[in-house]
Amino acid sequence: MTYRIVAGIDGSEHSNAALRWALKEAECHSGTVTAVVAWQVPFLSFPGGFDRNELEKAYKNFVIETVSAIAPKPAVPLETLVAEGDPTESLVEASKGANLLVLGIRGRSRFAGLLLGSVSQGAAASAHCPVVLVKRSDEA
Repeated sequence: MTYRIVAGIDGSEHSNAALRWALKEAECHSGTVTAVVAWQVPFLSFPGGFDRNELEKAYKNFVIETVSAIAPKPAVPLETLVAEGDPTESLVEASKGANLLVLGIRGRSRFAGLLLGSVSQGAAASAHCPVVLVKRSDEA
């Protein structure tokens, strides 16, 4: 059975550090990494204000660009998953069957002073596997 790590990404420095950590850990276990980004149609909008297909396409491009920038030539198999829905619920669902869920401690929220982001906290509390929380590398 392959050692499977799921890493949540959102473009923040913390999630980028989490993906780098997950890739190094997967190398130690001869495992695989699945990079997950979740998206939702904005809750407050006017009818026709957002094209669902365009949003999904943008997030697919985002995950490919982000993963390619962090790991242009990964040493382990690296897959991407674009999940439509609540980020916490999407990460918890992706953690099913995984050996490890790796998340940044904070995301893109403007509340940068918080010690633990709400998505990280919620996913850590409900994940189907052990969870590792990673700080961006330039923080003590």
